[in-house]
Amino acid sequence: MIKQRLITAAILIPFVLLGILLLETKTLEWFIAIITVLAAWEWFGIIGVHDVIKRLIWVSGLCLLSIISIQYLSIGFIVSITSIIWLLAAAVLIKYGNDGLPNHLTTLFRQPGFGIASAVILLASFWIAAISLHDSQMGPQQLVYILVSVWLADTGGYFVGKKWGKKALAKAVSPNKTWEGVWGALTLTTIWAIVAFEIGLGGSLSLQTWLLLTLTSVAMSIVGDLFESLFKRSHNIKDSGNLLPGHGGVLDRIDSLIAAVPIFVAGLILTEGL
Repeated sequence: MIKQRLITAAILIPFVLLGILLLETKTLEWFIAIITVLAAWEWFGIIGVHDVIKRLIWVSGLCLLSIISIQYLSIGFIVSITSIIWLLAAAVLIKYGNDGLPNHLTTLFRQPGFGIASAVILLASFWIAAISLHDSQMGPQQLVYILVSVWLADTGGYFVGKKWGKKALAKAVSPNKTWEGVWGALTLTTIWAIVAFEIGLGGSLSLQTWLLLTLTSVAMSIVGDLFESLFKRSHNIKDSGNLLPGHGGVLDRIDSLIAAVPIFVAGLILTEGL
């Protein structure tokens, strides 16, 4: 499994990073849209929308919502609403992550309507936030930065948790995640954030603000990962798909980014860094 993960990552990551750095936003937005649509397709499968026609309808709805939102709503409003949703998700995970959801929330998570609404809103916001960031002055570099931050957090969390992990983070949702893994993720990300700041990726932000923004985004990336796991567990699903060898589905690979990118963009707007 680890070998497959490494091979897949080694092939995909250079293409992703070069695409972000070299492509114009108008071109890149189509690639991000494809990834978002694939993730949505898997999400709808998790929550029990198995009919192809129905899935196509809801994927079309996601695309339509994204287009309308980016035309008529400000990016600040979009990421603010999304940030509130992710904070609510974090509150649910903090309260019930170790003991399991109460019956009324379990029932809610199993409702197709709730799953569809969550997928459409959160995935549309991710797509809009990513392309809006890329279209800013330091956008391509900062979009690469937040992606690498989340990947390093995932790597640090995995290896530190595997080596020293003892205290469960949310055992009712993802039994293998530990608080030691969280500290490993934040430590590795902090080092990366300082390096990135020193080479100018922080723009006009102070080091303290840059670190706070990065660590908040990474912390929310963990929430995004756990939130998807909560959906899968609610529907007795292990992986969102099998498109990526060793990694599961597309949604399994971007669940952290779905939360981190809008939060990062919201923080940049709040601190006038975007």
